[in-house]
Amino acid sequence: MLASCYGASAADRQLLGDAPGQQTRKLAHAVREVAKRNEALAEVGGVNVHAGAAVPSRDRQRLERLCRYVARPPLAQERLELTADGRCRYNFRHAWKNGVHAVLLAPLDLIARLCALIPPPRFHMLRYHGVLAAHAKARPEVVPGPEPKRAEPTQIPLSLAGDPTALEGLAKQPSRHPWAWLLSRVFAVDIMTCPRCRGAMRLVKIANRPDDIARALADLGLGARPPPRQRPAPAGQLEFDFAA
Repeated sequence: MLASCYGASAADRQLLGDAPGQQTRKLAHAVREVAKRNEALAEVGGVNVHAGAAVPSRDRQRLERLCRYVARPPLAQERLELTADGRCRYNFRHAWKNGVHAVLLAPLDLIARLCALIPPPRFHMLRYHGVLAAHAKARPEVVPGPEPKRAEPTQIPLSLAGDPTALEGLAKQPSRHPWAWLLSRVFAVDIMTCPRCRGAMRLVKIANRPDDIARALADLGLGARPPPRQRPAPAGQLEFDFAA
């Protein structure tokens, strides 16, 4: 089934709609010939490579923007809508060269297209070619290796009052950021600040296993499981009726 989703997505054909095997329906505007821009763009066999975006190594802001663009979700919720005949219409942010600005899919076809975007388990998403490949002979000449380890001092110098000692300077820095920093960085949620009084909070206990979580909740006078409640659908999310 997953292979069928891959094939239908690559061939741009319907898989589970009202006309399986037919080309996907699209909406297009009238187009006119425009002068082509001088871009570093190549397209061979349906695969295009764009080399116009260049980020200097020291420009961390532009690098972060590029990483966010690469890691963006497969579709934008605000551009997805349900038509009167029950099909899903997805509007493109920019029209294609041939004037296509939207695509019409049956609900099941939309789910099949989303399934085709999920890579199989243990599938390499990043591949290198040429001198950057793992077994390239010239890879050591272009890929920097690990920094040489500094020789440890044989004698610890004396330190004045208030200056960090040599042992403190040689302390190994953590290789990973704290989990609270990661949550604030990714989801913009500061869990170390009280939402009521805006005071600083401290870490009391870490519980990862179900038994430890139930024991920690019991110590606080809470139940091991939250009371059941019906979660409302997010605003703008489409609801499909598959009962028929």
